Amino acid sequence: MPKLFELYNIVSTEFQKLKNCKILWAIPTIFVIPNFLVFLIYAINPKYPIVVWNDYLLTPVMLINLLVGIGFFALLTGFIFSREYQEHMINNLFTYPISRSNFFVGKLIVMFLIISVTLSSSFVLSLLSGAILKHEPLTTVVVIKYLKAYILMVIMHFALVPIVAQLSISKRNIIPPIILGICAMVLNLIILNTPFNTIFPWTIPVIFSPHEGGRSFINYPLGTFTLLVTFVIGIAMSLKSLKRDVH
Repeated sequence: MPKLFELYNIVSTEFQKLKNCKILWAIPTIFVIPNFLVFLIYAINPKYPIVVWNDYLLTPVMLINLLVGIGFFALLTGFIFSREYQEHMINNLFTYPISRSNFFVGKLIVMFLIISVTLSSSFVLSLLSGAILKHEPLTTVVVIKYLKAYILMVIMHFALVPIVAQLSISKRNIIPPIILGICAMVLNLIILNTPFNTIFPWTIPVIFSPHEGGRSFINYPLGTFTLLVTFVIGIAMSLKSLKRDVH
């Protein structure tokens, strides 16, 4: 119980710090922009006289997995995990009676909650915006299909957080994670339709989710293994970096 209470305090403190940051206001952009673009296309383009739900829900998923989510979650991870270093507060922070591993886990929980809320909001907004337009009947099959897709997206994007966090901690700066996010977005476009798409971790959320123009065969075991290894290595390297003395 003391450990859980300690984690709760860390998570609460992190959210309190985020409340006073401008970056918090950027969080809605990850689900508003993709859905707004899709809504706009269907609203003004005569090529789309009616919302076909499978296609309408597909586009935001692809935009988030391929571009917006990759870049934004890397930025946010970099900010959350490097803030104390950049503000020269890390030495004082580590004098508190809180283990460094719990400090790290608390920040991971914050990222998981943000990713969950963000992607859940995108799913709800997709349904609501599509319902405003002329649309075909929305079936339970389609809703369940994309609900499962968004739940899986939460898990996959969260699995990429620790490796970005390690970069933030080791470099003690937000810039390297931003560069990593940009490089990952560019490489996503290059690697997506190659045999290496299950080896590059940032491509896996795209190919494991509903998408267009992908390869007919997807090596799910290899992709799952890649994400799992990336997650575990990211945690191990982050904890190792945290245990170093800070000056």
